[in-house]
Amino acid sequence: MTEQKQLWSHQPPAIEYLNAHPASMLDAFMGVGKTFIQIQNVRHVAAGPRGRTLVLCPSAVLGVWRREFSIHAPEEFDVVILDGNQNSSKKAERVNEALKVQQAHLRPLVVVVNYESFWLPAIWNVLNSVLWDKLVGDESHRTKSFRAKCSMHAWKIGKRSGSRTALTGTPMPNEPGDIFAQYRWLEQRIFGIFWGAFKQEFAVMNKFIPQKVDKWINLDVMNEKINRIRYHIPRSVLVLPDKQDIRIEVNLSPSGMKIYQQMKKESIAFIKKQMDGMDEDQVRTAVGSNGAVQFLRLLQLAQGYVTDDEGDEVNTDTEKRRALMDLLQDLDEPVCVYGWFKHDLACVERCCEILGRRYGEISGRRKDLTPHAKMPEDIDVMGVQCKSGSAGIDLTRSRIGVVMNSGLLSPGDYDQMISRQHRPGQTHDVLYYHLVTKNTVETKLIDERGRKRDIVDVLLSELKEDEVF
Repeated sequence: MTEQKQLWSHQPPAIEYLNAHPASMLDAFMGVGKTFIQIQNVRHVAAGPRGRTLVLCPSAVLGVWRREFSIHAPEEFDVVILDGNQNSSKKAERVNEALKVQQAHLRPLVVVVNYESFWLPAIWNVLNSVLWDKLVGDESHRTKSFRAKCSMHAWKIGKRSGSRTALTGTPMPNEPGDIFAQYRWLEQRIFGIFWGAFKQEFAVMNKFIPQKVDKWINLDVMNEKINRIRYHIPRSVLVLPDKQDIRIEVNLSPSGMKIYQQMKKESIAFIKKQMDGMDEDQVRTAVGSNGAVQFLRLLQLAQGYVTDDEGDEVNTDTEKRRALMDLLQDLDEPVCVYGWFKHDLACVERCCEILGRRYGEISGRRKDLTPHAKMPEDIDVMGVQCKSGSAGIDLTRSRIGVVMNSGLLSPGDYDQMISRQHRPGQTHDVLYYHLVTKNTVETKLIDERGRKRDIVDVLLSELKEDEVF
């Protein structure tokens, strides 16, 4: 077997671990070569003439698997990527055809399909009829919702797979309970298959709101169980170019600030009214649900607009957009601009129209990427919706990022997002401009995220410090 690259020192031990464990979670920071490590494991467990591997991944990552197999295992596997605009029946036909070809030519087969479609009836009937030698769940935290069809079907097909690997850099993006559904399909003997039993051991549930967890307990036991099949590769193994962050503060106009302050007064009054008579745990739950909704409206106002009761957008200020326009005008090279709301990306696109820049987008509605999930050469400015920009995307063509609005991203998700540019493959120092609206909740969120604080703690601190309301 000829290796297609020089291995990094941290990769052989990871490959050996996966080879030795039929079920394993590779918890590794983005850019350390998770996909390469997994391909070497596939070579070990499913490279025979009848070997069959199923890879589940987000839509944006389909092209990554195509690229990585072509680089690291060229012509060793028949790789079928179920991408494009074909319906589920057509995709099912492609899998059936690939299985027939394998029977005739006796070459190992790899099928790559996204989480959004593998459980649809036509595709599922084919996939579930196969005994897979290897099941890979890339960005496995996408299966964390234990009731979701994606998660349930991953569990079912996991039981028909000889070896299983979960790949992720954020095993628990929101809370410890995120681990349950991932381990259910990965190795169900560790946490079992029943959410009720899991929460009885590790969660204190809210007395008033069904399915709400007030706090997590027995975390030392949980961590011990997680680590039974977890292999961790930290960010510290990487040597990357320098990264610099520059904050550009934006002042709302007097009229815009007046609207903001009035909305803040009403929002905090609403939240405090709901909190009346609650104990500490109930307060955290209320702030984490109703409070987040109210603070999102304040974040909208910090960007210069608000959504009214009919769902229409009403512009309240133009200062943030002017700051973005001025910045883009001075940047004569590829740029990525990150936003939380659809409105943010609409502003980026409008600026590009005015400046004559070629615009591309990565969001829930668009994926303007190359087949290998990279930033195309014919795009000058890439608008990236924060959540959509945090999984399997390579934006190293650009060394400049503009964070227009990072919303309620957790510290972990935020690090994942900006690391799409500051990652292996980047040959230049990376510069991030942060457009921050002064004297708004946006400033508080950014400052406290830098201290790795939970978003609910940030919102609670905002309430406590604003007793004037």
